[in-house]
Amino acid sequence: MKCPAGLVWNQQIMVCDWNTSKPTINCDHENQRNCRETTQWATKGIPLVGRDREFGYDGFHLGSPFSVYVDRERSNVYVADTGNHRVQKFNLKVIGSAGITVAGGNKPGNGSNQLNMPWAIYVDKNENVYVADTDNSRIQMWAKDATSGVTVAGGNGKGKGLNQIGACQGIFVHEETNALYISDFYNDRIVKWIPEKGEGVIVAGTGVGGSAANQLSGPRGIFVDECETIYIADLWNNRIQKWKKDAIEGITVAGGNGQGSGVNQLSSPWDVEIDQYGNIYVADTDNNRVLKWAPGATSGVVIADGNGWLTDSNKFSGVYSIGLDKEGNLFVVEKNSHRLQQFNIMSGTNNC
Repeated sequence: MKCPAGLVWNQQIMVCDWNTSKPTINCDHENQRNCRETTQWATKGIPLVGRDREFGYDGFHLGSPFSVYVDRERSNVYVADTGNHRVQKFNLKVIGSAGITVAGGNKPGNGSNQLNMPWAIYVDKNENVYVADTDNSRIQMWAKDATSGVTVAGGNGKGKGLNQIGACQGIFVHEETNALYISDFYNDRIVKWIPEKGEGVIVAGTGVGGSAANQLSGPRGIFVDECETIYIADLWNNRIQKWKKDAIEGITVAGGNGQGSGVNQLSSPWDVEIDQYGNIYVADTDNNRVLKWAPGATSGVVIADGNGWLTDSNKFSGVYSIGLDKEGNLFVVEKNSHRLQQFNIMSGTNNC
């Protein structure tokens, strides 16, 4: 059947219909120009929170933060303020403004308005805050402006069952499918939660720690792209694994050359982030640095560096989580320095 321009034949309803098929997504970034191939970031960070590097509870301080999430559309940044058992929201349009508590903050506990050691966060397009409430073995979802959360995964005690979470240290919501992905460090697996079943299905790892291609060992931060490919900070294996949807094993895309400080090595990576060009950003925690690996690269480039307990603002101590805004500016959370820093892209270094 020949249809008018702009319409296609719909075999199911036997009429000419609008073409509603989705365009093909190039998640492998083949033949795509890498506009951040030569990008450089400022060598000195801008301290946004925790400028004195002291543990604190007020809106200008953090306490052993483990995770950062950057809302790329609304210019907000969220921090899992782990030691204070809360999630803080900061407005990037007003640098130096106090944080607002959007989850927890009511002392540690297992009540619906409480958190106990929140280690990871994700914020969806509706500003719902998902929290890995680690010591309560559950994932809590706090709706925008809510005063309490609801359990959306786990909550059945710490364990190895598919309805249980051992120790979640990374979460991601795939907003096209509303699927919740959980990085279960304790059980060496990544689980995709099925709400109607009240349990998860293992989508990466075997549940037994190891270094084989089908195994993980202490997975931490995760990133899930549009094609539901999972990037995993495989901590004890000192590598980043790329796990395509329905695959039975992963591919090493960063590190995997033994623990070390070379540019082709990692040392206990805690977090991973991917930009729109397929570049891989790694929080290389024990090396106190952040690296960028281009698609297909065999080594990385250090884009932010620091060595231990020095006082300069560009020196790190405990790089546990990273994030990017829509321009590519880098955000770094430091657990040991109780601080959030921003590293801006240097003008003229993008190659597009």
